[in-house]
Amino acid sequence: MTLDDFAAAPAHWLEDAGLLLFVGVVLVRRLAILQAPHLSWARPDIRQPLVLALIGGLATVAQAPSWFGAGRVVAEGLALFLCTRGGGRGAVLVAFGAVALLAPASHAAQVQPAFAAVLVDELHVLSAGMWAGGVVALATLRPPAGWAGDEGQDMLGRFGRVAMIAFAFTALTGLLRATEELSAFSDLWQTAYGMVLVAKSAGVLAMLVIAAMTWRRGAPLARTDAALAITVIAATAVLAAFPNPPGGA
Repeated sequence: MTLDDFAAAPAHWLEDAGLLLFVGVVLVRRLAILQAPHLSWARPDIRQPLVLALIGGLATVAQAPSWFGAGRVVAEGLALFLCTRGGGRGAVLVAFGAVALLAPASHAAQVQPAFAAVLVDELHVLSAGMWAGGVVALATLRPPAGWAGDEGQDMLGRFGRVAMIAFAFTALTGLLRATEELSAFSDLWQTAYGMVLVAKSAGVLAMLVIAAMTWRRGAPLARTDAALAITVIAATAVLAAFPNPPGGA
């Protein structure tokens, strides 16, 4: 990995963080109104993650132009425009189009058969957005009586049921992708790509432990979990910046 590749990681991180947070925001907003009582306070702003995604997308395309990157930037810009000037109609669908364009531009497209690898990566990105992005989205909210109150606990319960399923999908698809990206088990400690992957996995496991302790004890939402989610996304961005993983070198 060259210095130029490493310099591209912050742009990837901004775009990935914005799009994954967008998925989490949409999930939280849906969970808030999916059943009674409706939680009117649980409506995080959709525009903020789209702004992050657009800034990161523009920087990514400026450093490494591609059709998929340009398509994401167009979708991110249009979604943001629809949120601010168009009344919001169609913004979610267009933004999910940008999310869908992440996988075809990733290392998965270099694997044969590419269609299967890209499909697995699509599921990985979407499920990661649901639980990791959802954790960050929840961390921005303030329930009327705090997270220990009835409404806060209700929201945590709704999210927790979905997050556990999404986490399982993320872990499974991540394992499948790892077997494609690594040429041998020893790559985990003998290559820079493998060491970043191990660090990412450690962050994910730490998030799972903290989340389990938080929900089991009925304690307020841990801000540490949200910080770990951002760190995990940063590690993902570093992996995406690698020109070739060990298995594809």
